[in-house]
Amino acid sequence: MEEEKVSVIIPVYNGEKFIKETVNSALNQTHKNTEIIIIDDHSIDNTQKVIFENFKNLIGKKIIYYKNQKNIERAKSRNKGVELSSGRYIFFLDADDKWEKDYIQRVMGIFKEKNPDIVYSYPRIHIDEKEQITKISKKTIPKNLGILIFSANIGYPSATALKKEKFLTYIDRYIPREDWEMFIRSYLKNLKIQIDDNKKVQIREHKGRTSANKCFFYSTMTVFNDYIDKIPKNYLGYFLFHMADTSLRFGEFKIGIKFLKLVLKEKPSLLFSIRNILSILKRLIRVDRLLGFNIKPCKQKRGKDV
Repeated sequence: MEEEKVSVIIPVYNGEKFIKETVNSALNQTHKNTEIIIIDDHSIDNTQKVIFENFKNLIGKKIIYYKNQKNIERAKSRNKGVELSSGRYIFFLDADDKWEKDYIQRVMGIFKEKNPDIVYSYPRIHIDEKEQITKISKKTIPKNLGILIFSANIGYPSATALKKEKFLTYIDRYIPREDWEMFIRSYLKNLKIQIDDNKKVQIREHKGRTSANKCFFYSTMTVFNDYIDKIPKNYLGYFLFHMADTSLRFGEFKIGIKFLKLVLKEKPSLLFSIRNILSILKRLIRVDRLLGFNIKPCKQKRGKDV
């Protein structure tokens, strides 16, 4: 039986450092019926040069290269990639992350067996700029999908695959939380989301991560404002706790305390969890963060979502 066609969408902005390794990890998959769509978001470094030097013979065949006429950010770039795609299944891959060679094959097996709309491969492996493993997450994945989503323990695009017909698009006003918001929206629209714990996705940690940018806090608050009235009652406490934790993380002490009070009212058991207590204490004892120090200012930076 012929393999289903898969489209791999790689948005990139000034990604000359890692784009070769990322594209190679997509090319070297054991699932061979793939097209790779690179959306160059008007890079001003040597990204285009690196791509054409290494993959010139594949461009126009296995690889589609498209350069935006102006910088439009990663959400719209991913959407453009989907628009240009011809595969039934869409796999997103950030321009600094990597996959194990059998990642697509494993996920496609899940699509065939369980017929979900979305498959999320919970990312365990984190690597540095030199490909060395820096962390293997041992976090327990909640069995309840709603808890996982509304606690914001989901979102990496490089771990996200879906049926093209079910793609709801990314919305750029939520950057850098556009990936999490897309999962919230998908859940609320009753799309079938399957979680797989497979250690096939490698997330690269580097200085460009947007989790250290205060835009992360502001976009989290945008998600809060837009969805607070839509969150199912049984998951509201988890949603509020994430708001508290994020607020304290970025030195927004008063806002964080207000959210903790709401958590105490909505789901007090969360505040008696050892893990959550340690998380809050870690935020509180970071006096520098409470005062707003060591937090990068909010500006449009490209990098990791989480």
